Amino acid sequence: MNYSIFIKGIKYFFLLISIIIITLVFYNNNSFKKEKMTTKNIFYQEGFKSVTQVLRKPKFMGIDKKKQPFKVMAEKAIRYKSTPDIFNLEMPTGEINSGKEKFFLRGDSGEFNKEIQQLKVEGNVKLNDSNNMTFNTSKMYFDFKKEIVSGDEKIEGEKNNSLIVSEGFKIFNKGQKIIFTGKSKLTVDNN
Repeated sequence: MNYSIFIKGIKYFFLLISIIIITLVFYNNNSFKKEKMTTKNIFYQEGFKSVTQVLRKPKFMGIDKKKQPFKVMAEKAIRYKSTPDIFNLEMPTGEINSGKEKFFLRGDSGEFNKEIQQLKVEGNVKLNDSNNMTFNTSKMYFDFKKEIVSGDEKIEGEKNNSLIVSEGFKIFNKGQKIIFTGKSKLTVDNN
């Protein structure tokens, strides 16, 4: 007798659960009909609709006017429909050959214009060569066609324990000529 009461109780319990589930299904189904679910609702964001492509770990390679190679890499690059030749870069790095010298760069973010071969790097920008010369700044511009590296933000340069601090700079002539602009302070090591 106790066994049949238990079975009847379970049967009514499952019947109640079934009625609740069916009610929830109809309720949720009606709410979806009101919203008219489309792919526009899912992916509608102002920034997303203008993105042409997102690249993971891209490499851009080219040669300057003197047939010297350069390479620009990043963790991620985003290209928008409105500006198809410009790539917004996250954590850009690069290698630039200039004569016998090789320069390395890195920064937090950047923008590479493929058509005119110009790169802007921002954030904690570091430019160095293989001979212990290092420049640190917050923004740097590279024009690969003209072979000019420049910046108009505060820059600190160091080589062989000598230090220079300046408000801007320009590097050209294959890295052999550097002009510091604005207020500059040079500390030279006696050795």
